[in-house]
Amino acid sequence: MIFVYAILFTTVFFVLQLLFMKKKNRYQKRVEKYLPRTERTTQTEAASTKILKEDRKKFLKGLILIISKLFVGRHMAIKWKGKLDQANIQMKAEEFLAWRILICAGGVLIGFLLNAPLTAILLVFVAFLFPAAYVDRRIRLRLVMSEKQLPQALGTMSSAMKSGFSFIQAMQLVGKEIPDPIGTEFNRTIRQINLGVTMDDSFKQLLERLPNQDMELMVNAILIQRTTGGNLTDILEVMQETLRERVRFREELKALTAQGKMSALVISLLPLGVAVLLNIMDPTYFIPMLQHPLGWALIIGGIFSGIMGWVMIQKIVKIEV
Repeated sequence: MIFVYAILFTTVFFVLQLLFMKKKNRYQKRVEKYLPRTERTTQTEAASTKILKEDRKKFLKGLILIISKLFVGRHMAIKWKGKLDQANIQMKAEEFLAWRILICAGGVLIGFLLNAPLTAILLVFVAFLFPAAYVDRRIRLRLVMSEKQLPQALGTMSSAMKSGFSFIQAMQLVGKEIPDPIGTEFNRTIRQINLGVTMDDSFKQLLERLPNQDMELMVNAILIQRTTGGNLTDILEVMQETLRERVRFREELKALTAQGKMSALVISLLPLGVAVLLNIMDPTYFIPMLQHPLGWALIIGGIFSGIMGWVMIQKIVKIEV
C-alpha cells in the first residue's frame, strides 16, 4: 500500500508542478516583449533553468516531507536513527525512509513504463536493498578506520597531557588533528559535555556510535579511572601499545586468510558461472534436468552444498582477535 500511495503522491505533485510552470511561463512571455532579443534570450534561458531547479527542489522536499510524516515516532525510524549516526550521515531517519520509498516507487514506474513486471520487481528489490547496504558499508568502513586511528589518538592524548593539557583539552586536540571518524566523534563528545551531558553518558553514546572492542576498552578504562583514580597518562600509554599490537596482529591475520576468502568466493561462484556459460553455448543443455524431478533434486542439493561450503570456509578463515 505504501508504494501505491507514493505513486499517487508523485502523480499529484507532478500535475501541480505543470500547472505552476504554465503560470510562470505566461509571466515570462510578458516580460520578454520589453527586452532586446539577445539579452531576452539569455535572461529567459537563465531564468527558466533557475526556476526549473527551484521547482524540482521544492517538489522533492514537499514529497519527502509528506512521506516522512508516516514514520515519525515509529520503531523503524528509531532503529535507523542509530544506524545513520554510526555511518555519520547527516539525515533524519524519517527522510532516509522516505527516500527509500521514492526510489522503490521510481523502480516500479520504470518497470511499468517499460511494460516489464519482472524488471519492476528486480528494480524494487535492488532499490530497497541498496540504501541499507550503503549505510552498512559506511558503518563497517568507519569501524575499521577507527580501529586504525585509535592508537594514534591515544598517543596524542598522552603526549598532550604530559605537556600540561587537561583531559578535555587533549580530546579537543585529537578532534582537530585526526580526521573522521575518531576526530569527528571526539568533537561530538566534547560538544555534548559542553552542553551539560555527563561524561559517563557522553562516552556511552560515543561507544554506541563506534561499537568496537578497542573503543569499548578505552571508554571502560577512562570511566574506571574517574571512579578509582590513578595516572591517566600511563593508562593511555599502555592502552596505546596494546591496541597497536592488536591492529598489527589483525593486519597479519587479514593477509594470511586472504587466500582462504578468495577460495570461498571462487568455489561459490564457479558452478554458477559454468552453468551460465553452458546455457549461453547451448540453451537446450539444461532442459532435461529442469523437466525431471531428479534434476531438480540435484540442483537443490548443489545449491545447498555450495552454501554450506561457503559458510564453513568463512568460519575457518574468520578469527576473532
